[in-house]
Amino acid sequence: MPQFLPRSATMQSKIMMFIDGENLAIRYAALLAGKSPESHVVYEPDVYVWSKYASRLTDPHEYIRRYYYTSIAGDENKRISIEQALRSAGIESPRVFRKEKGKRSKRVDIMLATEMLSHAHRKNYDIAVLVVGDEDYVPLVECVKSEGARVALWFVNNGLSDALLRSSDHFYDLGDILFRNENEPAFKMIYA
Repeated sequence: MPQFLPRSATMQSKIMMFIDGENLAIRYAALLAGKSPESHVVYEPDVYVWSKYASRLTDPHEYIRRYYYTSIAGDENKRISIEQALRSAGIESPRVFRKEKGKRSKRVDIMLATEMLSHAHRKNYDIAVLVVGDEDYVPLVECVKSEGARVALWFVNNGLSDALLRSSDHFYDLGDILFRNENEPAFKMIYA
C-alpha cells in the first residue's frame, strides 16, 4: 500500500496541499505522450491536471485546504471556467492567473511560495503536501521545515529534481493515480 503522508502523520495532523498545477500539467503531458487521459483525470494541456482520487489521498486526516496554482491565456470567462473545473475536481482554493500567450506566469511560483510559507509561519498546518518537481522549490521546503512543519512531496516522475526529493520529508509518485485505469482491481483496492 502506498504511503501518501509522512509516517509521523496522526489523525490530528492538519494538512494543506499546494499544487503547482501549471508545472504538473506540463510534466503530465510529457509522460502522456499523445495518449488519452484516464477517465477519472480532468486535464487541460499546459493549464491543469487532477483526479478526484488525488483529493482523497489524505483521508481520513484533517484536511484544511487544497490550493491549486495555474495560469491561462484568455479572458475572464476562461479564467472563471478553469476555476470551476478545479473546484469540481475537489480543489477548494484554485488560484488561476492570466498570462500572456506562450509565456509561463511567475505569479504561480511566487503565490504558491508566499501562501505556503505564511501558513507555515502561522502554524495553520502540520504537514504541507507540495505538488511540484523543480529544484526552485528547495529553499521553500527548507524554510517550511524550519517553521516546524513537515513537507510531503507529490510529483510525476518527469525531470524531478533530486535536490527537491532529498529536501522533502516524504515523497509519493502521483503518476500512480494519474496514469492508472480506475477499473483495475488493484486501483480500486487502494484508491476508491
